[in-house]
Amino acid sequence: MQTTERPHTGGPARPSPVRGVVLVAVAAVLGFFLLRAVDDSGSGIEVATPDTDTSDTTVPGETTGGSETTAAPEPRPPGEVTVIVANASGVQGAATQMTERLGAAGYLYAPAGNAPEGTELATTEILPAAGFESEAARLAGEMGLPSEAVKPMTDPPPVDLAGANILVLLGTDLAEG
Repeated sequence: MQTTERPHTGGPARPSPVRGVVLVAVAAVLGFFLLRAVDDSGSGIEVATPDTDTSDTTVPGETTGGSETTAAPEPRPPGEVTVIVANASGVQGAATQMTERLGAAGYLYAPAGNAPEGTELATTEILPAAGFESEAARLAGEMGLPSEAVKPMTDPPPVDLAGANILVLLGTDLAEG
């Protein structure tokens, strides 16, 4: 048996160029999808960041996007709000006791009084003067009352407000006797 030798081609075998092109194409496609997944231009995953700007730049009456936007005013501190308590519970001295409690909580107050003759309420009502609605809502919460306890001020008010911003018609629900 005779052996035939193959001719030597002159170097190590080279990989196929097709294989290299396929590897480059696969790497490009994977790179495209990875870049798209981490892109923060809004077309990928969205990450919410907290708004640290606490300044209010909304101007009352200014319109944004077709609707009027006004920020709700922060309630004034109790030391800037004057409250008057009128007893509508029938419990002797209840309005004075509530006035003292509100004074201890930091509210300014006018002397306690009585609701008009024949007015007796089972549930306390809070009537704010115009512009003191948010303060009345806070006061209702502090007194343990639901938001429905805040009612519009009547014209004329049921009692002389004596300069007060909020009238509390004290009902039997909060009267201590």
